[in-house]
Amino acid sequence: MPRPRPDCMPWRPTGVLERTLSPLATWIQDLAPQAQVDITLEQDEDAHLYIRPPQGMTAEDVERRELTVGERCNDILLDTGLFMVSAVSG
Repeated sequence: MPRPRPDCMPWRPTGVLERTLSPLATWIQDLAPQAQVDITLEQDEDAHLYIRPPQGMTAEDVERRELTVGERCNDILLDTGLFMVSAVSG
């Protein structure tokens, strides 16, 4: 599972954030098993998720993953108040 980079951690994550990031990263890996997921923790947002899909993924599939992950981040915001920004770049 991807881990937050310590050099990008200006503050300690809360227990809720830690318990949310792990299953979210696993879920993203299930969507695109060969994708690389990087997580950074920020002060203005709770986390940034950078997803790099495997080479050869079509632009349509990249866009679909981006929308799907964005919807999940919105659901998490509504459920927990955690603000996570995601980007899928291909």
